[in-house]
Amino acid sequence: MLMHLIQSAATAVLVVGGLMQPVFAQSAPSPQHPGDAGYDALLAAATAPVRDALGTTVVVEVERLDRLGRWAFLQGTLRSPGGGRPDYAETSFAERAAQGGMSDVYVALLQAPGEAGAEAIDTSGEAGKAHTSQSAADGVPDWKIIDYSIGPSDVSWLGWPAQHAAPRQLFGF
Repeated sequence: MLMHLIQSAATAVLVVGGLMQPVFAQSAPSPQHPGDAGYDALLAAATAPVRDALGTTVVVEVERLDRLGRWAFLQGTLRSPGGGRPDYAETSFAERAAQGGMSDVYVALLQAPGEAGAEAIDTSGEAGKAHTSQSAADGVPDWKIIDYSIGPSDVSWLGWPAQHAAPRQLFGF
């Protein structure tokens, strides 16, 4: 009887644990580099929130752009087009930057279309304004922004694996 209860409890833990952590066929992220197939479309989709918020006054210097299955993660540094620190004076981030609450970090989590029911969530706070790449007509995925953070003062993406059911390996932690 006790052995049956232990086996039942172990089975329940395995089933619940299996439901909570999706299984990914690819176990390690694949770094994406300029010249790789689909790199430009992925980078354009990943940096769209920066362009929307800051126009051409700020660019993203890519530190890492990794892909794991249908998921991608960009971590970069916000720079002026000349390569120096960005000037946020004429932007919606001016007050935050002046108070020292603005880092030069930019991160974005993206997902390519796939399984039915796997919808991308637009967390930009701009209702009806989705951030996606241009087209999947050439076989390149139509990447959708799932979440992003411009100039966070903390590690805002720490909860993204659980919040969005994204693979933890993608984030490097």
